Amino acid sequence: MPYSLDSVDTPFVAMDLDVVERNLQAMQARIDALGLKLRPHTKTHKQPWLAARQMAIGAHGLTVAKLGEAEVMLEAGFNELLIAYPLVGEAKAVRLAALMARGLKPVVAIDSREALETLARAAAIVDQPIRVLIEVDTGFHRCGLRGPAVIELARAVRQAPRLLFAGLMSYSGHISGQGDPAKIQQIIREEDEILWQHAQDLQACGVPVEIISIGGTVLAHYLASPTHATEVRPGIYVFNDLGIVHSGACRLDDCAARVWSTVVSRPAPDRAILDAGSKMLAFDGPIEGSYGYVVDYPGWHIRRLSEEHAIVEIDAGAPRPDIGQRVAVIPNHICPVINLQDRVVGVRAGQVVSTHAILGRGLTR
Repeated sequence: MPYSLDSVDTPFVAMDLDVVERNLQAMQARIDALGLKLRPHTKTHKQPWLAARQMAIGAHGLTVAKLGEAEVMLEAGFNELLIAYPLVGEAKAVRLAALMARGLKPVVAIDSREALETLARAAAIVDQPIRVLIEVDTGFHRCGLRGPAVIELARAVRQAPRLLFAGLMSYSGHISGQGDPAKIQQIIREEDEILWQHAQDLQACGVPVEIISIGGTVLAHYLASPTHATEVRPGIYVFNDLGIVHSGACRLDDCAARVWSTVVSRPAPDRAILDAGSKMLAFDGPIEGSYGYVVDYPGWHIRRLSEEHAIVEIDAGAPRPDIGQRVAVIPNHICPVINLQDRVVGVRAGQVVSTHAILGRGLTR
């Protein structure tokens, strides 16, 4: 039976299931219209039931970051996963091999010989092939290679027993924080050109490129044809957050997940304390000086976080809160917020209709 949000003790995360469905459908339709494949990143929601919904409406496959997430998704029946993170070391090789023995058919991104050797070890243990993508640094300067190093590693993959070179992968994380659509589109065009040039260079050397995989929700919202990409890996779109709003890619009403919190102190007329600190909202940001957007109260700004406290500064003329008042906060970055939860509640029309365990929480290995 549905029950009131007011009966749920704060702080907690509530997701509007109708908004979630709208977001899922909109992104699938957008990527379909571009003629691309959608491979959602599950690191955002960490919930197999949402992965199942993404697949049911047309996703080509799923993406995970760590082997722990792959274990959760494989247990739920998803055996074709892109592991978009370099696996390095014997322990990783053994764990990957164990998953493959249980039916996992992985595609794995790498950017080093050490990661290549890890995959080769896993493939040898189970005597099964592994498809490999090489990550290209398109400007974020995190993981990834550029230039001749990409060709050298691709050749090494092709020479390694049981490893199959499948293509290129990138993540344009430097889009995050951009609020200018023209700048965002420029970054997307630059990434596309970098990837295409690397693909052309590889093919000129006799190395065919089947997959060009690009990632990010802001990118997915702004992506236009023509593009040389073959698949897109957005994650945040399932919920959206203030970072996506800041980019101009969605509206506040498209943010499906809210952190509900209670005003527990009013130590000064222009200051209030919420019971959702860094252990609920995470430290991403601030965006426009705030660690989240207090819904219905644009004059309230979460200026500081400690572990269990959010310190809110209140503009002159803005409504003053009462102790005990409950408010909803749209997080700056929803991914770490979900990872901090044991469970979230599903809401329709302001009523709680379901509870969902975050089965992938804390799986950082």
